[in-house]
Amino acid sequence: MKILSILTYYHPHWTGLTAYAKRIAEGLAARGHQVTVLTTQHDPQLPREEIYNGVRIIRIRPVARISRGLISFEYPFIAAHLIREHDLVQIHTPLMESWLIALLCKMFGRPLLMTHHGDLVMPAGFINQVIERVVVAMMTFAEHLAARISVHSRDYAENSDFLWRFKSKLSFIYPPTEMPEPQIESARAWRRELGLENKKLIGFAGRFVEEKGFDYLLQAIPKLIESEPDAHLVYAGDHNVVYEKFFEQCKPLVEKYRDRITFVGLLRDQQRLANFYALCDVFAIPSRTDCFPSVQIEVMFCGTPLATADIPGAREPIRVTGMGTLVAPRNPSALAEGLVRVLRDRARFVKSRAEIRAIFDLTRSIDEYEALIAQLIGQPAPPPRATPRPSEPEFQIPVPVVRYRNGTRPHASLNANDYAILDRLLRNEADTAYRRRALMLLDYLELKDGDRIFDCGCGFGFYSMMMSKLRRVKLIGLDGDVTRLQWAQREHNAASFLSGDILQLPFPDRAFDKVLMTEVLEHLTDDRKGLREIFRLLQPGGVLALSVPNTNYPFWWDPINRVWTSIGGEPFRTGPIVGIWSNHERLYRVEEVVERIANAGFAIEVVEEATHYSFPFMNFIVYGIGKPLIEKNLLPASVRASADRLRGEQNTGNPLNPINVARAMFNAVDRWNDRPEVAQKKTFMNVLVKARKPG
Repeated sequence: MKILSILTYYHPHWTGLTAYAKRIAEGLAARGHQVTVLTTQHDPQLPREEIYNGVRIIRIRPVARISRGLISFEYPFIAAHLIREHDLVQIHTPLMESWLIALLCKMFGRPLLMTHHGDLVMPAGFINQVIERVVVAMMTFAEHLAARISVHSRDYAENSDFLWRFKSKLSFIYPPTEMPEPQIESARAWRRELGLENKKLIGFAGRFVEEKGFDYLLQAIPKLIESEPDAHLVYAGDHNVVYEKFFEQCKPLVEKYRDRITFVGLLRDQQRLANFYALCDVFAIPSRTDCFPSVQIEVMFCGTPLATADIPGAREPIRVTGMGTLVAPRNPSALAEGLVRVLRDRARFVKSRAEIRAIFDLTRSIDEYEALIAQLIGQPAPPPRATPRPSEPEFQIPVPVVRYRNGTRPHASLNANDYAILDRLLRNEADTAYRRRALMLLDYLELKDGDRIFDCGCGFGFYSMMMSKLRRVKLIGLDGDVTRLQWAQREHNAASFLSGDILQLPFPDRAFDKVLMTEVLEHLTDDRKGLREIFRLLQPGGVLALSVPNTNYPFWWDPINRVWTSIGGEPFRTGPIVGIWSNHERLYRVEEVVERIANAGFAIEVVEEATHYSFPFMNFIVYGIGKPLIEKNLLPASVRASADRLRGEQNTGNPLNPINVARAMFNAVDRWNDRPEVAQKKTFMNVLVKARKPG
């Protein structure tokens, strides 16, 4: 097979991405395939063309630099010539020229394999952010034309909107990682040379850039040394990054703790690097974002456990090996606690080299790429040389997803009288998606007199108030906003309201019969932990009724975020034009939220998507304009009585009231959601789930 690999930087440049590309290229060349690498001449001293370890390297001379990217006028012509010479093209992204390569592959009929090393995250600054948007748009175009997209882990892909929209094209292949065995005596001697014999060494390595989160590690030092006075940081890498001055921002902290940090420089020799990993007692990966830092596997091969930020992709090695601990991301305090946890019980986390190799095997990764490339060019796959990895079973939603309720999903527990009460209470509701999901969630709860119900993330307590009108139940509402809780307690006193952290709930096990969690999960930094807490609180047989905003929401609900995020922009979470992303950590795909609930231990009974049709800019009208006017008490009393969600029973229904007129228009559009053809639509506002704790 003739394979052309394209990336911006290659040997002797050294990053995780270039190491990955080099191991694949050399591994395939060693098996007799013709492998060519097209890259840039990032150092003028490098030859324009050479053969290195069986791989032909062609370097294009750049004429300008844009942040991390290099520009060359001859690039399109050389790329076109090489693409025609080869059977398949593999690009390693992020890559500024991805769109051009994709077009050329389409033109010459060559399959394109896109190996994605992480969503592009540029440092702060207007120019960098413009570059990020443009390059992401180019890579999205390339995704459409690619025959296949390989990514390091399913976990990262499932949490990447950039990738998951092309999930039918995805292949998951662990990074091809290898590391020589460390020389333990040399590592000990190195410790002595550095004067660190009696220290607890915390290693970190890589480019000193913002996305690696090294500032969190520096901020963790006070708490770290409070628990472990002998703690000392050791950094391997180059902190002079030409396209980002993040080290300069961190310099005050570096100088402040200079006696607690040792710099050993960039280690190009692999044996020296293995010895560095081995001399550390624990290794820190505090990244803001990271697709799959292969340094973790290298560290594990050398017998050192890790404390890693619990973020998509980066957490995969810890999850599958247990060789370390996961910590809350972007949290110096949690990072310090995790490092101390490993230092004090290190033996519990250490795994043997053989155990790590059984999961992360270089030969197996090359096998998987060789088989994938053969498939894409229409050749039979060669026999694998390593034990194949067990295939991950696809998560199957255990019940059919309902998208049109009428006639297919009857109401289970609410009666005609209940609906009459709810109709009065919801008379002021302008958010038609809210009204629709409120009826569905209350129906899920199977309300009975005497139920102990937890309204989790209760806000102003509107749901608690509705439930108290329907049944004689014992209600507790919890929220983090004390002002809203005080208002709820003062205005309707429907429940016992208290402030608290959903991730650390102050209730005993099996304290509740039912839990309502509507539009809450997306606000949590750790949604998995939040669901485990809810599971703990429910008695066996207890019901969870939950709703979250849908990743695949209708365009007209929030067109600004829809357009902006489609070209790679970070969603607007705050400010005057905020929409569906308001203060949210994430939105959810159906399978994503169902899998999280199932993994917490619940049995799934109902899954629904609701509200396709809505009045244009509904979210902005209701929450960007109406909500602030109500909360700041800026409306006349007569208007407020018909606009405030919590005063529905005070609305006389006057058809001349402008608020009632507007709401009638909203409701007229919403009624289209009651048509059977809505079941065939693809976009919906909410995902709703009824789940039960097994009895």
